Parts: sequence; C-alpha cells; structure tokens
Amino acid sequence: MKSARSTRTKQSRRIPDKKTGSNGVNSFVEKLSKYRQLSDIELVQLVKGGEPEPFDELVRRHSVKIHDLCYKILRNYDDARDMAQETFIKAYRKIKKFDGRSKFSTWLYRIAVNNCLNYLKKQRPTEEIYEEMMSGGKDDPVERYRSKKLREMIYSAVEKLPTVQRAVFTLRTLEDMSYQEVSEILKKPISTVKVNHHLAVKNLRNHMKEII
Repeated sequence: MKSARSTRTKQSRRIPDKKTGSNGVNSFVEKLSKYRQLSDIELVQLVKGGEPEPFDELVRRHSVKIHDLCYKILRNYDDARDMAQETFIKAYRKIKKFDGRSKFSTWLYRIAVNNCLNYLKKQRPTEEIYEEMMSGGKDDPVERYRSKKLREMIYSAVEKLPTVQRAVFTLRTLEDMSYQEVSEILKKPISTVKVNHHLAVKNLRNHMKEII
C-alpha cells in the first residue's frame, strides 16, 4: 500500500510541469509585448533574420491604413480586402528587398498602390496615363471632400479618374500626403505627380460642375 508521503511526493513532482506550461504562455506574451515596443525597422530585421512572428506585429500596425487606402482607390470592400491581403503577402515574400532607405510604411503603401493600379489596369486596359508637364492648379475638390454632403459625390467622381490620377489624388488629397511622399510611393518624379494631381483636380472640378 502506498504511503501518504509517497503520494504527496509524486504530486509535488507534477507542479513544475504546470509552472513550465505557465512560463511558456508568459514567454509568448512577453515576446508579443516586446515586438510592440520595437520600431518597424527593428521588426523587419527580425523577419529578415528568420523570425516570422514579428511580421504579425507589422500587419497589426498597418492593416487598417492599407485596407483604407485600397478602398479609397478601388471603392469596393471585397476588392480592397483582397488587395490589402495581397499587399502583406507580397511584402512578406519581398521583405529582404526592403533596404530601409524609405519608411516601411512608404514601402508598404507602394506595394498596395501598385496592386490596386494593376487591378484597375486589368479592368480597364486601354485607360490613358497622363505624363505631360503642366502647372498645378487650386485644390478645389479638397474643400468639397471635407463636406459630408458632397463626400460620396467626390468618391463617385474619383472612380472615373484614370488610374494614375486616382492614385495621386487619393494619396495627396484624401491621405493628406506631401508630393515628396507620393513621389516615393509611386516611384515617379515630383513633377509628374504634380501634373497628375493637377489633372485629377481639373477633371473632378469639371465633373462636379456637371452634377451640382
């Protein structure tokens, strides 16, 4: 017959196993907490070094903005969701190509915009892309966009813009980015960005005159 002392001894030996399990969970939580304290560049370096988990933190930080950007360009939730997912898939696959010369968010925006533009080109392959040099104009549609009453009208008009104009207007006006930031994302000269923004504003102004 087993003594009570022997039973207590065996039971006490099981305690470290439970603590180990608890420590395992705590270790995972601590790791997540650590990731949230790191910068984007530091997380990227960890992913490049073979740790996939830090990329989850990058997705958490940027997923909402990327989805919103895709939606503003595509104006369709399903398409925006697909393009946003595709953005992070491509970013993970090409993470080693990120050289850190720009912000990670800029690099991510570039992938997202390219995804959306490529999608639109497949939808409308004959669409003209404007590259001529022209002087800029006043951002009349900006104030119109800020008006809730006309917001959907502006979105409807933006949908009718050529793909590059739509991307430039979305980044410059709706996302409130500088010409320099838009230039970095689209990999186009600032002059070209300004041309397309001018044309977008001009087209939007003409469209709004027709419907108001």
